[in-house]
Amino acid sequence: MAIFESRHCAGGAAGGAMPAPASAANAPTVEPRERSRVLCPAMTPQRHGAADLLMLPFLLLCGAALWLLHAQAWDLGGKSPVLGYDTAQYALAARELAWHGKFATPFALPIELTTQAQPPWPLAVVQPGLVLVEAAIFKLVPARAVMAGSEPRAWLTLIVPFCCYLMIGAGLALAVRHLFARWWPDATPLLRRGAGLVVALAFLLDPEAQHFAMGGFTELPFTLGLLFALLGIALEAPGFLPLQYGIVLGLTGLFRANMLMLAPVFALAAAWSAPEGRRVRTLVLVLLGWALPLAPWWFYKWQAFGSPGWDLTKFVVWDHVQGRSWFSLYHLPELPQLPTGGAAAALIAGKAVANTGPLALSLLIGPRGLWLVAIPLWLWRCRPERPIAAAALAALAATALGFASAAVSIPWTRYVFTARVLAEPIGFLCLCALVRREGGEWLGARGRRVAVGLLGALAIAWGAFSTFSGNAEAREASRERGVPEGSTLTSLSIVLNDKLAPGEPLMSNLGPALAWQTNHPVVHLALTPADVEACRRRLDVKHIVLAFRSSERAWAGWNEIVERAGAARTMTGLNVIDEHRYRSPDGFLIVWLELGPLPPAMAAHVTR
Repeated sequence: MAIFESRHCAGGAAGGAMPAPASAANAPTVEPRERSRVLCPAMTPQRHGAADLLMLPFLLLCGAALWLLHAQAWDLGGKSPVLGYDTAQYALAARELAWHGKFATPFALPIELTTQAQPPWPLAVVQPGLVLVEAAIFKLVPARAVMAGSEPRAWLTLIVPFCCYLMIGAGLALAVRHLFARWWPDATPLLRRGAGLVVALAFLLDPEAQHFAMGGFTELPFTLGLLFALLGIALEAPGFLPLQYGIVLGLTGLFRANMLMLAPVFALAAAWSAPEGRRVRTLVLVLLGWALPLAPWWFYKWQAFGSPGWDLTKFVVWDHVQGRSWFSLYHLPELPQLPTGGAAAALIAGKAVANTGPLALSLLIGPRGLWLVAIPLWLWRCRPERPIAAAALAALAATALGFASAAVSIPWTRYVFTARVLAEPIGFLCLCALVRREGGEWLGARGRRVAVGLLGALAIAWGAFSTFSGNAEAREASRERGVPEGSTLTSLSIVLNDKLAPGEPLMSNLGPALAWQTNHPVVHLALTPADVEACRRRLDVKHIVLAFRSSERAWAGWNEIVERAGAARTMTGLNVIDEHRYRSPDGFLIVWLELGPLPPAMAAHVTR
């Protein structure tokens, strides 16, 4: 993570590097790492001025303004509810923990009924980090302050992502300052401040970052932890505080499960950056520290599911394989029968190859390709000090693993976001370092400064263009959201609570959003009406609530019920005894089906 020129980059006039200070000739001979520790304490305080003090408030204001612009484009709290499908699952689990002290949730997918039928259900999808933090916030803000489960209380879930968004922007600027002080203390104040400002603004202008700050997603807390992890390697922290560094990795892993594959990468990078004689010890203690915060979570999974690594998201690797989809896998009350062995590996490999091209194009669009390619080129040409090389390699490896994970599961860029958004500023700084080194002879001092300035302008311009495009896309998407507005959900929950007994479960395509509003357990809608009976054999729900903009946008199999009143009564296995339907003010057709008793199991089997 450096525009700095290491001693290898700056070691000769042929490289076009800045000459060493005159005082260096008379300085005692010390090892490179000792030299960095001698220079940094003496020189860093002299470089702090009014510009340094103003930079962070400026970045925080910019971040808040960009967040507000995106929230307005997304119509947050209006056409776009504060709690969507993913974010509501974390909020539900956090509320359950805050109110009842249980690590559980009142929402389940039909597939989860195979492990436990009765609510509340154990956490099979969400990770514990955000659940714990949101539960603490819910505890601090009394439920009586607003109506429990209402939209105003949902806004509390935005505290964590919004703060992480601003902290990452500010943290990138501070990271550049610390790295320059450690590895290139002779850099001019203008270059140091300019580099920090550019990488911070480029992150704040990233529309994906702005979007993940719009709800209770885990991406930004996880990214903040990765930023600390990479900076720690570059500043040689693991070699001296390996256990503490490992604990940081473990706490980061509480937010996203993919730290399971990233932890060995960071542990190896930490060990490689450590002084000789401490590398094995560093590797062992980092991995031990990583496991400590996660051990209770693994024990919980083992108790709830019989395996410490159980996670429903593992089934997404079979999305678009042999006609399957993640949707069909999750919305049936049975564990899927999947290929194994060599056949499974061949199928998944074929899928990954097919996804590689489109996914790579989305990651290399604009100047992103320049930033990513610059990292290995900088490592090859400059041969930097081991700690910063280890940090750069760890960032590259994290990006590659995120890319591979997206290719074998669902090729969404969100699965690469956490590593990409940190690899890009590293790549930008590496490219600037390469320009200063390689352009020494044919650009000259003035030309190099101009080239670096143009790269900074390119990064900011691309960020501004991305923000403009992202806000336009958000405005368009908010008009076509598949989830009703908060006011519609609130009115629906009032009607349901008048009819349902306390704690009575229901089934709905609104899933966790409806569970949040009604305080009733909700099972997500079965794949088709024919699959409802199998779900009811495990959990006897007597009410089904459908909410779609039109029959054309309803799930396959449910179209006819949404389109035509009375169609549900003719379908075998549903046993509908009453039906209510109305059009909400925001354009959703609400269909509420009341179901009669289940027929005898043998009779149902014969009928089918």
